[in-house]
Amino acid sequence: MDSFINLAKQGYSAYQDSQENVSKTGGQEYNSPDNNRPSHHSGEGPNIDRDEAVRTAQAQGSGGSDLFSNAFDFISSNKHKHNEPVDEEAVTDAHAKVYGDGDSSGLSAHAMGGAAALQVLKQFTSGGSSGGGGSQTQLISLAMAEATKLFDQSGGAASGNKQDAVNGAAMTVMKLLVQSKFSGAVGGGNSGGLGGLMGLAKQFM
Repeated sequence: MDSFINLAKQGYSAYQDSQENVSKTGGQEYNSPDNNRPSHHSGEGPNIDRDEAVRTAQAQGSGGSDLFSNAFDFISSNKHKHNEPVDEEAVTDAHAKVYGDGDSSGLSAHAMGGAAALQVLKQFTSGGSSGGGGSQTQLISLAMAEATKLFDQSGGAASGNKQDAVNGAAMTVMKLLVQSKFSGAVGGGNSGGLGGLMGLAKQFM
């Protein structure tokens, strides 16, 4: 069973290779004149383009923009949870059950969201993400989209609704971003990628 630390280790070299092919950094993208709406974090934490994330999630997943916008409201109103440790065992167990065994019975919508977030992380670290660059905005948007698809494919959850699944995915990613110290790489070569996951991985050693 893959853990976050193994994913981080496996993906780090792939991440470094991908960064050599990225022509624009996250800082340039997020500071564009067209981006008039501030990210849900200002001054500290991951630099995520909320509008772009909602658009991407809506295009890749199922559900209206409100579904994904509400998830940002959820993580914004629960900032005190961003530094709480990710329940690695619960997330990896849920992921193995859903994506390995094809069995989502008994899982809550929130657990589905965590499994979806891990699935997208696996795709990122294995170089399987679309669009290249592996930005923070792309990671959270694809995780939310994956949560909606998983919820639909499972025919619902043992408890909770699709919004709970999307919230679970968004919060799992936010914890990963915050705890991997992305805020220390704003504007630098790592600002658009997943190198910071190495910092998170140390917490599991």
